[in-house]
Amino acid sequence: MIQAIVVEDEEKSLHVISDLIKQLTADVELVGAAGSVEKSVLLIESCAPQLVFLDIQLTDGTGFDVLRQLNARNFELICTTAYDNYALEAFHFSAIDYLLKPIGIPEFEAAVERARKRISEKSRVPNIDTLLYNLSMQAGQDRRIGIATMSGIEFIDLKDICWCSSEGSYTHFQLVNKTKLVSTRNMGHYEALLCASNFCRIHNAYIINLRFTQRYIRGKKGYVVMSDGAQLEVSQRRKGDFLDRF
Repeated sequence: MIQAIVVEDEEKSLHVISDLIKQLTADVELVGAAGSVEKSVLLIESCAPQLVFLDIQLTDGTGFDVLRQLNARNFELICTTAYDNYALEAFHFSAIDYLLKPIGIPEFEAAVERARKRISEKSRVPNIDTLLYNLSMQAGQDRRIGIATMSGIEFIDLKDICWCSSEGSYTHFQLVNKTKLVSTRNMGHYEALLCASNFCRIHNAYIINLRFTQRYIRGKKGYVVMSDGAQLEVSQRRKGDFLDRF
């Protein structure tokens, strides 16, 4: 049985999440709930749950304040929020599940299933630490991103990505240290995240880190030369955007 705690200061939302747990998850047991930062920290540290549903906006602070005050963060985290704001980008970068209120049943079941899988595999990944790190950083290449692979999630600094390429439903990341990381997610999943942080999609098959672009070679099929020597084609459709940013 997976022991869970809900951090939520709105009674209605607490009832909704509690009912979803009872009705849809036979293997999840709700062992406690709290609605303030201080009480949530005490509850989590005393119960040591495997799963925490964490509301981002609390009366006396935020769910992030709860996370920062914990001595240990050895649990799976599903965040809940009524606000589609800047924090959602940090969730994506950090491979943290979040549920927008009002919570939909398919989204709830999918998030719990992913948490259930990680708990059963005992695949502890530093996603909560990465989330707090990303929240402390300005938007840019100081952030870290969680890359889903066949074996789990790898966290790497954006500044360590040179370029990436698409291969079917997989994305290949070429790192500045000459190693390669293969993600089980397609390039579309990463485009919005990367291209907001000095990356540019130059072709259906390529996203590049502009800081590692050495030069652009004009021609009917123009291409860029990257710092690792790779020569990557720039499509006609994406050339204007690339040259504006380059």
